[in-house]
Amino acid sequence: MAAWQAGKGGYRAGVLTAAGQTLQAVDLPGRGHGMACDSAGRQAVIFARRPGRFALVLDLRTGERRAEISAVRGRHFYGHGCFSVDGQRLYATENDYEGERGVIGVYDAADGFRRIGELPSHGVGPHELRLHPDGGTLVVANGGILTHPDVPRAKLNLTEMAPSLVFLEASSGHLLHRVAPPAALHRLSLRHLDIACDGRVAVVAQWEGDPLERPPLVGFTALGEPLRLVSAPEDGQAGMRNYCGSVAFSDDGSRLAVTAPRGGLVTLWRSDGSFLGAEELPDVCAVGAVPGGFLLASGEGHLAELRGGRLIPVDRSSRRFDNHLMPLSV
Repeated sequence: MAAWQAGKGGYRAGVLTAAGQTLQAVDLPGRGHGMACDSAGRQAVIFARRPGRFALVLDLRTGERRAEISAVRGRHFYGHGCFSVDGQRLYATENDYEGERGVIGVYDAADGFRRIGELPSHGVGPHELRLHPDGGTLVVANGGILTHPDVPRAKLNLTEMAPSLVFLEASSGHLLHRVAPPAALHRLSLRHLDIACDGRVAVVAQWEGDPLERPPLVGFTALGEPLRLVSAPEDGQAGMRNYCGSVAFSDDGSRLAVTAPRGGLVTLWRSDGSFLGAEELPDVCAVGAVPGGFLLASGEGHLAELRGGRLIPVDRSSRRFDNHLMPLSV
């Protein structure tokens, strides 16, 4: 599943085969970003890109729009969310922009996605959100950057940034565990994450400090463990241009793919944090695991597979893929 801008304009999202064939597609009222799918594979939600105010519910059996969720007053979406393990709740990262804090909106999927409450994200600028394999814990990357929809892309607190990766109880919002970069790297905005089936978390970052510096951009942790940041060798680190776009564990959890769209690179890592190499693909950002490798999509319309450390072109179209894709079993 992916979101894209059509070649003739307008925004769409839908389900594609790994070869690029469109199986389902719907129009979006604006630019899409991340997606969430319930565990039964019955429905998916496409979230607007920050500071968007819509989330579209797609019936994966019929391809039809089931609902459109609008952000409540004083909130906007950050582009990501996840379902509870039973599919009855949808959780979405949101900005309480007047309160200058991050929240996680809670929606009743069994009642038309009615908003029934919110949880604290325990930080500012919550971005990607995932459900932990234990089924009861939410993991959220707080980018640490204060924003306001009146100045949509402005970053208002770079000198006081406080990024974090947080584990919280889905039922109550109770903080279970928080990790953060060291103080000297407080401008390392933690944005995107993936979770292996054994609970290991990989988180990737975007550097908001001196562009001549080369801080580590990839981190690993788990519930109750510290954050361990790792770097690529000098050339690979420089090629990432201080900006990671998306991250995915392989289906067996042994490898990790991290995209760097500004550098036009996809980097490959072992799950222990050792660097395996990089391949070039212009404006590559979206990545997801497929059996035996990874599928990649770029803002220039490329679809490619990464297998055995080799990039294999799959398709090229006029679609300008957005930042994320989500593997589905159909």
